[in-house]
Order: sequence, then structure tokens, then C-alpha cells
Amino acid sequence: MVFSSEDDAAIAATLSMLLEVSGNPKAGNVDREHDFSDLRYEHFLASSASAYSVFRKAAAQDGSIGELVLEAVKTTKKWHLADNVHFGAFLLLIPLVYCWSVGKAEIIAERASEELKKTSVDDSLAVLQAFRISSARVMKVEKLSLDSDETADQLIKNNINLYDWMLMAPEENIIARELKNGFKVSLKGKDRLFMFYDETGDINLAVVLAYHSLMSEYLDPLVISKHGKSVAEEVRELAGKVLEKYGEDGDITHFRKLDEEFLKRNINPGTIADLTISSIFLAFAEGLRF
Repeated sequence: MVFSSEDDAAIAATLSMLLEVSGNPKAGNVDREHDFSDLRYEHFLASSASAYSVFRKAAAQDGSIGELVLEAVKTTKKWHLADNVHFGAFLLLIPLVYCWSVGKAEIIAERASEELKKTSVDDSLAVLQAFRISSARVMKVEKLSLDSDETADQLIKNNINLYDWMLMAPEENIIARELKNGFKVSLKGKDRLFMFYDETGDINLAVVLAYHSLMSEYLDPLVISKHGKSVAEEVRELAGKVLEKYGEDGDITHFRKLDEEFLKRNINPGTIADLTISSIFLAFAEGLRF
């Protein structure tokens, strides 16, 4: 076990969010060099720092997973005025931090999914409330959509817990897939972080490469919700091409050019950013240090 205390796990979660938002150049997302009109780099710093107390509670299993996701959103909103800074990241991180003490990263990830099976409908309702406070954007789905006025009543009527709710999500909802399937993408991201850090000795570059590597393989549901599936497929293809170019000449400016293109087109692969955060956390759990 690499983490020796609840504080270690909470620090790792906080640092994972800080390293992700600081990664630069990171195509299409806020980083240390540029903001969006409604989201600033400093919003992410405020959210990350203020989440520590909730991560500490999660590490102590002081509360249920859904309650802690809601508390994370409420607590961090006290420190910034933006919407949807880390909703997806909290959905991924809270279950992982909850299970920090069970062993290596793979076991933490597996146990986190198992813990979701133990949640109740109250956890689902808490996550629904957290979503509405965050004003996050999600894909349109026919049943139990986060943005439907009928969802709360349906959750209660059918006594649907978080795990069962995730089972109903469409295949493109990669966060739901992570939660129900043992965080397979995050574990892959963890392995790539180790590989890229071993190759470069540069934690920023390792984060940037891991981010684009995940983007080159997975469709981002936030991009799908804003621009449609064809644009999400194009984003995946473009990420693969810039990784190939970087592999040929080691020039990081290829990522910067893609960033500029995405910004012009308002393309924001925010879910890939969330998955990068959970990947970093699992890498810390496995012993990554820089």
C-alpha cells in the first residue's frame, strides 16, 4: 500500500485535479495559459483546493458516496462563482478515494465499483442534486436523464441506486462505464502516465501525453452533447494524428496547434480531462512521484 493514511489519499486526489488543469498544452480545455469566457484556470484551482476536506471525509468513509459527491459540489461552490468545474471528476474520484486503503490501484478501482453496488436511492438523488447545482452539460438520453424533471420521481419509485443508474446509461457515457466496470480507462491512463513519465522525466509532459492518448481512443460525451458524434470522432482522429507527429519529432507545439483549433471551434473534451484526473490519482496510488 503506497498511501499510508487518509490524508495521503485526500492529498493525492487534490493534487490530481491540480496537475490536470495545469497540464499545458492540453487541447481544448482550460490550462495555465488560457481560460474560457465562463471558466478560468483559477476556478479550477479554487475547486481543487477546497475539495480537500471532502476527500478527507471520503477517505475515512464518513458518509455515503452520493452524499460526498453532493458535499464536494456544495463545498467547492463556496469558493468560486463558476458552473460545472469538477462534477465529473468528483463522480470518479470520490469512489476511488473511498477505497484507498484496499491495496494497489487495480484493487482500489475494482472495489470502488463494488462500493457503488452498496449505494441507495438516496445516493442517486444526491448526485442528481449535485448535477443541478453544477449546471453540467450531459448527453440526451430517453430514460432517467440528469436534466429531466421526472428523474427524481422515477429513481424513488423504482428504488434505483447509483450502480443501477449507471447500468442504464448509454454506451457513450464513459464516466458511467468507468463506475460500473472497474475504472478500466483510468487504469489504462495510469499505465500511460508511468510510461510517459519514465520516457520524459517531466510530469507536465506526461500528463499532456496521457490526456491526448486517452482522447485518441475514446469519444468524449461532452463533445458529443455539444457538437454531435461525428465531431467527437474527428476529435479522436485528430488527437491520434498529433500524437503520431509528436512521436516523430518530439515537438510539443503540435498539441498547441490542436489546442488553438479546438478553441476556435469551441470543442472542449472535458470528460477526457476528468478521466485524466482519475488516472493521475491511480498513478499516485501505485507510487508515481515526481
